[in-house]
Amino acid sequence: MSLMTLTKSQALLYTLIKGLGEADDKVKLAKLAYFADFIHYAFHNKPISEETSVYQKRDYGPLSVSFNSDLKQLIDAGLIKSDQKYHFKTVKDADAKLDEQELKTVDYVLGKYGQYPFDVLTDISHKQIPYLSATEGGIIDYNTAYNLVESYPDYAA
Repeated sequence: MSLMTLTKSQALLYTLIKGLGEADDKVKLAKLAYFADFIHYAFHNKPISEETSVYQKRDYGPLSVSFNSDLKQLIDAGLIKSDQKYHFKTVKDADAKLDEQELKTVDYVLGKYGQYPFDVLTDISHKQIPYLSATEGGIIDYNTAYNLVESYPDYAA
């Protein structure tokens, strides 16, 4: 496959996986992407992913609608691999093209939540206003992210 230009949502997933060393759980990876996008939005008025990249309220918490197709495209492009079901690691360097603020948010999320298992992250996301504000299967409005500012006093914008 020729050199792939990553979408912002693909770049976010790639950067999260690379930062973890190995993503050992698909649900955990999806929650980390949610935290990165919504915390970034709360402090910078835009997500790391495209603003057209929407999140739905699902049983295991917020899920980007493009999450599964983004993962598949990263695998198909040979940038990440999955030797075990739901385990992912980077195998090739890619220019994720995230800016300094976006990388800072990813580092913050990995530092704050990277060591937690998926069920803890799911529980945290279920208690936050963005998740609570949506109907089951419904779209989570990015503007609800502003309710997260007080939850992250250690994130210096």
